[in-house]
Amino acid sequence: MRTPICFFCAKSGVLCPKCQEKLDRGEISKADIEISKWFIEHETNNPQIKDYIIHKTVELPRMIIVMVSGGKGSNRALLSKLSKQLSEEKKIPIRIIEKSSSIKRLLEQIVVPARVIGANTVWLPDGSWESTIRIPRSDIKKMPIDARSAEEAIKKLTGETIHIIFE
Repeated sequence: MRTPICFFCAKSGVLCPKCQEKLDRGEISKADIEISKWFIEHETNNPQIKDYIIHKTVELPRMIIVMVSGGKGSNRALLSKLSKQLSEEKKIPIRIIEKSSSIKRLLEQIVVPARVIGANTVWLPDGSWESTIRIPRSDIKKMPIDARSAEEAIKKLTGETIHIIFE
């Protein structure tokens, strides 16, 4: 299991100078530290997670999102089980999502059971781009978080700006 902090820091709960510097620079957050510690503690009970890498943890007002990669194939059942355990312990909804280069795929994992029906890239005159993601208007009530929080989560996870549009 690879985490944003070193194994010793995750196991002990005390940050070494290198990890403390990452925290001070804003490369990692308190949420990254808490989630890393939880995963290291539960690695013995769930040996399948030893192949995973925790990339980033985003703390939103009503949810925490953890982006991971690795593992043997796509194991959604394991990630759902871990997500449920973590949510029960932390007393806040937690989504564990798989890292993807597709903004649409990342957002689908965040807003499920709401559906994402399309994604477009809008190129701006300065050479940058933004993505427009379409979600059916009928799925607004199904979304676990509001659209602004989902846009903020994608911005923090990937650095890309998206706009959610309800059709």
